[in-house]
Amino acid sequence: MKKFKKLTALLLSGIMVVSMSACGSGGETAATDSSGTAEGTEQSSEAERYAVIMGINQIEFFDALKAGVCDAATELGASWYYSGSQDLSPEEVSEAIDQAVAQKVTGIVVHGQFQETGAAIDNAIAAGIPVICVNTDIESDRLSFLGCNPYNAGVQMAQTMGELIGGKGKIIISNWLSGGQPSALQNMEGCRDELEANWPDIEIVAEVDDKSDETTAATAVGAALQANPDVVGVIGMQSSSAIGAATAVREAGLDGITIVGRDRDAATLELIEDGEIAASFAQNSYVEGYIAVQWLHDYINGNLKVTSNYLEAGINPLPDTVDTGSIIITKDNVEQFKEKYEYQQ
Repeated sequence: MKKFKKLTALLLSGIMVVSMSACGSGGETAATDSSGTAEGTEQSSEAERYAVIMGINQIEFFDALKAGVCDAATELGASWYYSGSQDLSPEEVSEAIDQAVAQKVTGIVVHGQFQETGAAIDNAIAAGIPVICVNTDIESDRLSFLGCNPYNAGVQMAQTMGELIGGKGKIIISNWLSGGQPSALQNMEGCRDELEANWPDIEIVAEVDDKSDETTAATAVGAALQANPDVVGVIGMQSSSAIGAATAVREAGLDGITIVGRDRDAATLELIEDGEIAASFAQNSYVEGYIAVQWLHDYINGNLKVTSNYLEAGINPLPDTVDTGSIIITKDNVEQFKEKYEYQQ
């Protein structure tokens, strides 16, 4: 059970006078800089300000999360910004959380990637800044977690592969094994457990470390294919894994290898459309960002009528954990996912 420190009226005094951000409907945003503040918008005298903090925040994967945050903030008349590291650095992510606290933001959305950031989250809570984690949970005093259950996602990916290859054959799994990211490890656990329990005629002949990099994935999967020429499928646990696997299969001149991947980036969608990737599991990142900001706003304004004054009583009215699930993208529905969340920085 997570512990929750008492959040007092300091939450309300932390609201800053900032400019209003704006974004369009359907995931399209107005031209924004990295602070999320749109050019040409009117100043709001009493706007709230939200921070979205993550590692490798420049990659396409985060566009949906940013769009969800932006749409919610716009509806609330609030501003927002995103920050963190340009690489996988827990220290820089923790520093960005500390900086958000120093700026007295209204609330923080943390894209959980590193358990090492738990202390910074706890410091934010202690300072009266509410925090919601998305994507991967962090052991901390955070108010709530919104994200795809990674173990369940691994189970679903294994089930889909089993169905696509007729329940038998040798497969390769490509994942960021060396990163130690909890969600990646839980994906693997769910996948292995499902195959062992329900697909006795499917054998994992190789688990390769792709370091969440397309080139590394292509090289690692290519070597595994060469060592196991009778492989019939590859499960790619990262967005880059399936893309790299498709490259490896193409370069090896192989046919009939089924690839199941993750996410909805442009390269993955194109490969699904071309038939090189059979299916991809996309997280509901837009929904996670949208709900997180809405909940933070309602929380600090006392809108959640669980008790007459949950802030004063130190009661957390939010759900501890919400599984936002995955959307399976195939050739049948890939057209629906081509509209992109675009940001001009």
